[in-house]
Amino acid sequence: MQSLFNDHYLSQIDDDLTTITDFDLLKLQLIRQRKKLFSFVELLIKTELSYENIVQRIDYENLFDKQNQLTREHNLLTNEYQHLGQTCLYLINKTHDLIDERNKYYNEWQRNKSLLTPRPDWDKVSNVIDGGKERWKILSYGKSSEQLVDALIQEIMHGNQSESKNEIEYFDALGDDISILSFLRMPTSNRIFNRRMRQHMTEILIQEIWTDKIKESRDKLFENLTYTHQLHSPEPSYSPFLSIQQTISTSPDNNNNSKLHNKTLADHVADYFEERFRSHAMAIEMGYNLHDACQRYRNSERINLFWGILTGQIEEMVYHHQMRSISQLLQYLIKMKTLYSFQQESISSKAREAIVSEPNSPLPVKVNYRLSLFSMKQYQESAVMHNKLVMTEEQFFESLNNFYTDKTSLQIDELFQSAKQDLQYPKESIAFSLLFMQDDEGRFGKFLSTLIRQINQEKLSYVEQLKPILLGYSLISVSQFSRAIHMIDANISQNELNRYIQWVFSIKDFHSSQQVKPLDLEDLLRRLENCACFKH
Repeated sequence: MQSLFNDHYLSQIDDDLTTITDFDLLKLQLIRQRKKLFSFVELLIKTELSYENIVQRIDYENLFDKQNQLTREHNLLTNEYQHLGQTCLYLINKTHDLIDERNKYYNEWQRNKSLLTPRPDWDKVSNVIDGGKERWKILSYGKSSEQLVDALIQEIMHGNQSESKNEIEYFDALGDDISILSFLRMPTSNRIFNRRMRQHMTEILIQEIWTDKIKESRDKLFENLTYTHQLHSPEPSYSPFLSIQQTISTSPDNNNNSKLHNKTLADHVADYFEERFRSHAMAIEMGYNLHDACQRYRNSERINLFWGILTGQIEEMVYHHQMRSISQLLQYLIKMKTLYSFQQESISSKAREAIVSEPNSPLPVKVNYRLSLFSMKQYQESAVMHNKLVMTEEQFFESLNNFYTDKTSLQIDELFQSAKQDLQYPKESIAFSLLFMQDDEGRFGKFLSTLIRQINQEKLSYVEQLKPILLGYSLISVSQFSRAIHMIDANISQNELNRYIQWVFSIKDFHSSQQVKPLDLEDLLRRLENCACFKH
């Protein structure tokens, strides 16, 4: 824009005013007015810029009132806070006074209690009844001492059996379909008498079934070993450490071996009842009563394991692995006792290798069988065993450390303390054979129960290691499962891996070229948790 002070019309006006015309005066006046206009515009712009951030009076008054209100509320809250602080200090002091008064009355109660008739500690009952603390809480809730005694007597007489007055007198037969367990197959038109089997009898019957099954496997194994020895050795000597697989492969009775290997526990129970009672009707009756007892006494860990194996939900090797682990430990302790008797300072690993390096040898089978027949009464009558199978606490603890090289110090200490609890005497020696006893109902003591619990924990830890490896696969094939097992257990044999595969994927006689339907991760892990899997 052209400057107001350099207007070309103004520059053309002559200094001689006589020559100025009206037109020139008009232009001059117009220029002056234009200057004023622009000065006013400039003033207006400056004024707008100056008053741009100014708050209106009404807004200012509203903000001022709100500030005063917030100030009053702040002062009120401050006063309330101070009052609450004083109240809190008062309550703290009163609480301390109440605690002191409570301690005073408690000490007085304890002193008076010691002078009166002692009361029983009812919480100890939870250690001996089925179901433990949870079930005892239910049974003892809101009951007097006399009612608690009645409840305890009822438990001693009947275990955790249902007290329903409407117990059925007869069971309805489930049918003779092939899907029914073999010892329960009976046409639906039949009815079976309910014997109301008690827990004591159930435990004894289960123990007899396991003993008979182990005996059958042992006899068949020794028969095959004898034949293999006669086939391969011209001398009459006998080696107890021949391979089972070699024996079976060279035996002429491979069909019978295959049947024995594939024979389920349910089939064995059916054959056992038939052979024992010599009556099909009686065998079926005992089968239905065993089924009913296993359902009623499922709080018992041993009965629940037996029923899981019987119904095919748990692999039978879970039980045999537990028994083999117990027998290996017992044999190792006997070996170490022999070494300590000869005062050998260095503890050789040969004693352990003599047992563990041949897991398929007949020796663990023999020990399993003897262990299943060994009772407390037999031990007490055996003075020779009582005198010989004794260690000092240091020797026993050292033996546990040497045998269980993979266990943590806490696990070893837990086993050691449970052994001392089982023996319950102040001597510094440990008669370790007592730790491997079973009572009349086939139940283990604290030591073996702790060992079995640790075995189960190690199995769950084994399964947990597979989760991050297999996570992300929608379906898991046999090859993927095999690779995952080799990643966490590089020393596993092919036979053991095949056993895992056969159980997890529910197949028989697995071979590498066989087409197997893949499983999702959840089903695979659930099946593996019910398998006898462990680190090799």
